[in-house]
Amino acid sequence: MSLRNLQILAAIARKGSFAAAADQLGLTQSAVSLQMKNLEEELEAQLFERTGRSPKLNANGRLVVERAEEILAIYDGIKGELNPSGAIGGTLTLGVVPTVLTGPLPPVLGRLRKQYEQLNVRLVSGLSAELFGKVEDGELDAALTTEPPFAVPPQCEWRPYDLEPFFVAAPKGTEAGNMEELFRSFPFVRFDKTAWAGAMVNTQLVAQNIHPRYVMEVDSLEAVLSLVEQGLGIAVVPLNKKRLLQVRTHFSLTGFGSPQLARRVGMYQKRRNPRLALTELVLKELCVECQ
Repeated sequence: MSLRNLQILAAIARKGSFAAAADQLGLTQSAVSLQMKNLEEELEAQLFERTGRSPKLNANGRLVVERAEEILAIYDGIKGELNPSGAIGGTLTLGVVPTVLTGPLPPVLGRLRKQYEQLNVRLVSGLSAELFGKVEDGELDAALTTEPPFAVPPQCEWRPYDLEPFFVAAPKGTEAGNMEELFRSFPFVRFDKTAWAGAMVNTQLVAQNIHPRYVMEVDSLEAVLSLVEQGLGIAVVPLNKKRLLQVRTHFSLTGFGSPQLARRVGMYQKRRNPRLALTELVLKELCVECQ
């Protein structure tokens, strides 16, 4: 049984089809089909139902996928386990939402790099939903995201380390009134309502019976603040402790929601993660930084 066949099988399970798995792995669909046929012959068991247009994993296939992921995780972690010095090193591919990049992560990485010179971190920025998918597809070792609005798959975990309260940001010098007055007085520059943060804000507006006047909608919290700074309206943004100190010097801030809305930020990763020693190190330092 080859590791390559197990990798192909795992990719099919993640992507949902032979064609999508072939695209991810840089193979032809016929090559993927042939390798899966060979795997079935070797195991003497049918792994797919082929009655429809696209083969689907059956009960045998799902069992083999579960075992294959365990084998692949062990294989990926062998190099680190064989390190006789026990040194922390290698490359950690870490997904991050933008607020983490402007908050606690840079000083954490700075300290870790000084302590572990062989450690390299590759950062991939994106929205939480996008990063979740990349962790599950194996493109990221872990991701620093906001709390998911759904149950986490059993093979993964999400652990919090920080809390980000939401504020109404208005142009500097705006007299601080209550939340309702601000929305009556200014247009609303909103963050993408399909994103998790945008959906939280929208739910709170409905609960407070507030009907804002929209001026524009963008998918970047930093872009939202730039538009507010130019006097185009107000915005609702989550702010970690470090970012709060910076933003206060350029904007008038009012707590959003009653009680004030907040979101948790944490680390998402697979439970069987070959980079677990590195991800646990980063998470521990983030907890210290955010105290």
